[in-house]
Amino acid sequence: MATPSLRNWIPAAILSSPLHPVMSRRSLLLSFTGRRSGARYVTPVNYLQRDRELLITTERGWWRNFDGGVPVELRLRGRRVAAVAEAVCEPTVVAEALTALVRDHRAYGRWARVRVGADGTPDTADVHAAIASGRVLVRVLLDGETITP
Repeated sequence: MATPSLRNWIPAAILSSPLHPVMSRRSLLLSFTGRRSGARYVTPVNYLQRDRELLITTERGWWRNFDGGVPVELRLRGRRVAAVAEAVCEPTVVAEALTALVRDHRAYGRWARVRVGADGTPDTADVHAAIASGRVLVRVLLDGETITP
C-alpha cells in the first residue's frame, strides 16, 4: 500500500497494526490509484457494512476516481482485501446511505454535519443539505478475495 498523508498517518498506522480492533469496526484503509495522476493513495474512511457491500460517503474530490467502478484494496479488520469501488451521486441513494451511516455511528453525523435527534434519527434537512453541498456515496463491493491475512 502507498504511504498515507501526514494527517492520516496515525489512523493508518493503527488500522495497519495489531491494534486495529480499536478502530476497525467502523474505519478502514482505502487504497486506490488516481485516474489522472496514476499515483497510489491511501486514506482512512468510516464505513457501514451491509453483507458484501460497504457504504462510505465523502465531500472530498477523490470519489471521482471511482466513476464507473474500479479495483481498490482495503485494509478491512486487519486483512488486505480486494474490492471494487464505484461512485454513486443519485441523491436518493446517497441520502439513504448517509442516514444509515449516521444512525449506526452518531459521531459520523458531526463529520458530515448531520444532527441527530434524541431518538437517534438523523435530521432529514441536514442529510439533504449535505448532499446539496456535494456529499456522495462510494459503494465498495467486496469480491471475497483476501490478499493477505
